[in-house]
Amino acid sequence: MAQQLNRFIFLFFILMAQNLFCQLEENGSNHKDYKNEKQFEKFHKRRTIIGAWQINQLKEGALVVKLKTNKTLIDELTKVGNISLATAKRVETDIINKNVMMAYKDNFNFCKVYFIYSYSNDSLLNGARFGIFLDTNLIVDSKIEMKEKFYLLAERDYLYNSSVGFVKEDSARFVSEHGNPSGQVVEIVIKNKYGHQLKKPFPYECGFGFGGAAYTLSHLKFVPVYYYDGGLGIKYNLDKTQLIDLKNNPKKEFKKAPAGAKTFKIEKQYSYEVLSSKVIEFNQNLNEYYKASPKPEMDKLDKEILQFLY
Repeated sequence: MAQQLNRFIFLFFILMAQNLFCQLEENGSNHKDYKNEKQFEKFHKRRTIIGAWQINQLKEGALVVKLKTNKTLIDELTKVGNISLATAKRVETDIINKNVMMAYKDNFNFCKVYFIYSYSNDSLLNGARFGIFLDTNLIVDSKIEMKEKFYLLAERDYLYNSSVGFVKEDSARFVSEHGNPSGQVVEIVIKNKYGHQLKKPFPYECGFGFGGAAYTLSHLKFVPVYYYDGGLGIKYNLDKTQLIDLKNNPKKEFKKAPAGAKTFKIEKQYSYEVLSSKVIEFNQNLNEYYKASPKPEMDKLDKEILQFLY
């Protein structure tokens, strides 16, 4: 009986420890941030203040959405003579980027939003405020200028069990994420300008999910899109009701391709309607967090915490 009781107590404490570890990992905490209960309370207070400062800065600042080009892959495919696959990858990349951009433009209003290709990130960090931003044709437009001083980055990426605590700005540029990826790539992950994944309570991620028409069509894996390839770049007329129309179609058939258009299939998660559902959710999360997070009074903050506000 005593042995059974001891075994039960041992298992109970193991489960409690695992639960605490998961909670800490989920919140982006690690052993570098605290050593005891007092340190933990200090970290909790720190992240609450930093999160409130970030959301208030973002409201008056900008969100910069990074779009992928897959240039290295496309160049390699072209180099080895696989032109058909290189073309397919270029078309897929352009279509997904256009869907991402329009999903934000149509559904995101928490703050100003700009779009760059991922290779322009270093230029942005080093102070470039024009000559890197994209127009609705996914072309760099030198007339687009970001005047907002504060910005955060949004991109499709893995979620990490972060190994990076709050880093002082004087060393932030030299710190990179070395945490373990969760194994799940999500459409919206928010990072600071140095590429560090933000931490709770800031709503820093919004994963894939299928709502509305997309949810009722859960059997679908791919969605056809129709485009015109002029050689220098594709022309893609965005269809914002592809899934809704399919759902309401008695024959459950996709629309026919327009005359002269080519057909390409993309994964449903990259369709405009699914991406829009995630942007809508993300926009709502930001607004709710903003309402619940009064702007910190800077003159009442400890000098130490000011080093984390950037």
